[in-house]
Amino acid sequence: MAGKHKNSKISAAGSHGGNAIKQSMGSRIFDVFNICLFILLAIVILFPFWNIIAISLTGNAEYMASSFILFPKKPTLEAYKYIFSTALFIRAFGVTFLITITGTALSVLVTSMLAYGLKKPNLHGYKFFMIYLLITMFFSGGLIPTYYNITKTLHLSNNILALILPGAVNVFNFVIMRSFFVQLPDSLEEAARIDGANEYTILFRIIYPLSIPMLATIAMFVAVGLWNSWFSAQLYMRDENWYPLQLIIRNYIVRNSKPADMQLMEGLRDAAGNRLYLNETGIKMACAVVSTIPMLLIYPFIQKYFESGVTIGAVKG
Repeated sequence: MAGKHKNSKISAAGSHGGNAIKQSMGSRIFDVFNICLFILLAIVILFPFWNIIAISLTGNAEYMASSFILFPKKPTLEAYKYIFSTALFIRAFGVTFLITITGTALSVLVTSMLAYGLKKPNLHGYKFFMIYLLITMFFSGGLIPTYYNITKTLHLSNNILALILPGAVNVFNFVIMRSFFVQLPDSLEEAARIDGANEYTILFRIIYPLSIPMLATIAMFVAVGLWNSWFSAQLYMRDENWYPLQLIIRNYIVRNSKPADMQLMEGLRDAAGNRLYLNETGIKMACAVVSTIPMLLIYPFIQKYFESGVTIGAVKG
């Protein structure tokens, strides 16, 4: 038996070796082509980010000499010190975190409760609610009616709730959540009801724990959308103190409109009393880098849920 087992191992190793040797020239060329292609794509994708970081670390004199910079000769953090020395920029960071955290939690909670409630076709009014929701995926009231409803009907002008409530229910996320919930066995709910659990207990103690990959994925999508949003704030917010980070950066980069406390810092001087000339473009790039970091830090913790969260919820419609 030992001899036969040994011979089988040798034959298996030989077959694997034979497969490796028999790899055709075309297959090897294809592998090399794929490697080169993906390296090129990585360079094309990463180069703009690297260029932004390099410019943000470049002093004014070096940038004036050459605007194309990959590696600053004398890296400096003056641009980052400049933006973090402005009270409005720090406040905008806090406002954006508040909008993102509150809006994400509310959207995931409300949308998931709606999806759980409409997961069974025998629900009274099921067809009406499904058609009502799905129509909004293809047709909307438009910008002017939405603006009128938020400012005149709900009286949310210059109110931070105007940046949170309109996106509380996302129909696309609702479809994904409902598809996920439909795949869960009904026997789990039936067993819980026999034990005396109500619908809220079933949802929060059984359905949610089983749906963590999907909920984490949806939460990431919602959070990124809220974090990068600036248009709603431009429409509904009048007080600059309640501007989110992206709107301040957008106004600064596109319109070159600086916050008041930024303008006061234009007269900064060094220890010798000489006026400091900061790299204007470097400050804009530093703003872009700072606004990107939070999402980059969160993504690695959510990444493990992405594949299962999206694909499982998309199996059934």
